[in-house]
Amino acid sequence: ADVINFDGHVVLPYRFRNKKMKTLKDVIALKFKTSESEGVILHGEGQQGDYITLELKKAKLVFSLNLGSNQLGPIYGHTSVMTGSLLDDHHWHSVVIERQGRSINLTLDRGMQHFRTNGEFDYLDLDYEITFGGIPFSGKPSSSSRKNFKGCMESINYNGINITDLARRKKLEPSN
Repeated sequence: ADVINFDGHVVLPYRFRNKKMKTLKDVIALKFKTSESEGVILHGEGQQGDYITLELKKAKLVFSLNLGSNQLGPIYGHTSVMTGSLLDDHHWHSVVIERQGRSINLTLDRGMQHFRTNGEFDYLDLDYEITFGGIPFSGKPSSSSRKNFKGCMESINYNGINITDLARRKKLEPSN
């Protein structure tokens, strides 16, 4: 398999062909290896306030998702789940995120967690791109406080698209 090295200063963007991606169902799979305890593995967001983020915090895996909410303020749709520990052991770890509407299965190595998202909406609305390895600098507070991923990834698959293959043909981009 092709291994992609992230040095902490680059991100790998997958740009959507028609600017927007509205999904009811998502399957995202990847393997990562790192000796850092913090770093953003993947991130996508939409102008309506939806977002999806997978990141390492204190060497645990944190998955955050917001499909939106009719309530005032995005906080009502925010859902966050933490799993695993000591993931900065420089061994390969595999992650699979399977989402059908508000129902999520998050698998880390051999352990699966099932949960439902907050809010009333079933669709994830993302704009422009989903990035692997960090959050492209947008000037938003969300982008500055979080570290990029430093380590390796392989077998990245986003809704049937082989992102690792894409990376071979395409340069990683500086994140700021």
